[in-house]
Amino acid sequence: MNKFTSLLISFILILITGCSANNFEIKLSTPKSFTPDQATPIQMKILDREGNPVEGAKVSADLDMQGMSHGDISMKMKETRKGVYVGQAEFEMEGDYTATIKIDHKGEKWLGEKRFSIVYKKVQ
Repeated sequence: MNKFTSLLISFILILITGCSANNFEIKLSTPKSFTPDQATPIQMKILDREGNPVEGAKVSADLDMQGMSHGDISMKMKETRKGVYVGQAEFEMEGDYTATIKIDHKGEKWLGEKRFSIVYKKVQ
């Protein structure tokens, strides 16, 4: 392999690594259980690379039950305090879910996933 080819491959790898860098840290908080026909709060804490709260972002999430085709639960998240965003979801079934999270902050867009499980709340 000549020097030009090695340099070109190195450049492409650096470019790919830089483009896929995650500029946000997402901490997803979900309750362990839900009550049918009631809204369940879903909370995300969003931090930047330096660990500072991300304020003023547009945040939304689509919740999809893994292995089922019931359709997504879509939520627009509202900032309740610095870097903390909350949305409401109405779950129909307990199980494993994937939250596809979209963030738009000062023109920087990010799309990622977080997984969680939730069960029916047992009525006493």
